[in-house]
Amino acid sequence: MGAIRFASSTTFFSADTVPMARTRHSSVFPPDPNRERAVDLALNLAEELFGVGSSGATPAWVRDRIRRYLDVTAKKDGVSIIDVAGRLLENRSAVEDIVASLRVGETRFYRDPSQWQALEENLDKLFPSDMPLSVLSAGCSTGEEAYTIGMLLTAARRRFKVLGVDRSASAIAVAREATYSLDAAKDMPPTWSERFCDEQRGRLRIGMLVRNTVEFEVCDLVKRVPQGPFHLIFFKNVLLYLTEPAGEQAARRLANELAERGILIAAASEVLRLKSMGLVSHRMAHGVTALRRARRHGSSPRT
Repeated sequence: MGAIRFASSTTFFSADTVPMARTRHSSVFPPDPNRERAVDLALNLAEELFGVGSSGATPAWVRDRIRRYLDVTAKKDGVSIIDVAGRLLENRSAVEDIVASLRVGETRFYRDPSQWQALEENLDKLFPSDMPLSVLSAGCSTGEEAYTIGMLLTAARRRFKVLGVDRSASAIAVAREATYSLDAAKDMPPTWSERFCDEQRGRLRIGMLVRNTVEFEVCDLVKRVPQGPFHLIFFKNVLLYLTEPAGEQAARRLANELAERGILIAAASEVLRLKSMGLVSHRMAHGVTALRRARRHGSSPRT
């Protein structure tokens, strides 16, 4: 296959010339040059279009998911995996499908209980009890995190609004529907599920008391972040998908939207990376660290 010019860039790609990413091959798939070239091409396009990927060192699980997508599509269409990868050069929607396939499958209510417990215990120390809170769930996927925030703050009798954003329109549609499997709530405190949810035909439905406080919006954090100021920003497991420059840019923009003394809550595995970008750690409990933006001398506080 000859080189094809990617319309929005001066870079040229071909299935024969795309560079191999420096990564360990997963044990799930034996190395195969054609398949690896196809995966590398898909990764390059995902990075070029959406900032998704990892320049230089791609996690094995990302490559595995892309291989699965390419293999399934090749089998369905009766073509080679290289042919499937070649089509991506001219088919933006197919690249979007690949990016969507990388979304972590494990999303549920009250995920990482120690973080929620620490926030609940420290809430009045962080923010006066009479302060209305503005909260952002950045990369909210299908909404479980945003609704968990809503339940916690409702239980704490706080005034608040939560905004959940994700680049996937289909994920936001699920979030707005507010109906989930019962298994998604297995970690939720029983008093919350009894108070804030209803069971309908074997499914969990979020009640209006919480739904009225949570809004959702399609938003690609690589391109823009919602305007604050936000007292709480949840930014968990989003950096997994983003290249270093795209992830750093999104994190810095989000930090700039924090209110004075506002905190950003990330996955524990991402705290060190965010600290390296200039965010300051704030210990909430043993093993639970949130982040704040560095204070700017002479700048007016955001409230």
